[in-house]
Amino acid sequence: MSEVDPCARTITWGERTYNLNLNHPWVRRVLSYRGINGKPAASLLLGFETGAYSIDDIERLLELGLIGTGVPERDADKLLDQHVRGGPIAANAAAAAGLLMALYVGKPDGARS
Repeated sequence: MSEVDPCARTITWGERTYNLNLNHPWVRRVLSYRGINGKPAASLLLGFETGAYSIDDIERLLELGLIGTGVPERDADKLLDQHVRGGPIAANAAAAAGLLMALYVGKPDGARS
């Protein structure tokens, strides 16, 4: 996790841990202009809280989070193929929701300095 950016989070797939961040300027522009699957970020957050999200929402948030830490788009797509697509939805939904929440609130309360 980035010490510089309180919005960064990590995810472990297999034996490896990856950094994710939606707070990168390019990613924030994508979220601002296009949203995720046509939905603004706040609407997605509500969707995760109410269970009204799609598999595509999960994949796109995780993809943008990887890209936001410098993972090339092609590599991010391969990681999604290996660890997200075709796998159980719940764990990845929780990771995507946590990543999106981090964009709004930064570090968890217990981690504030």
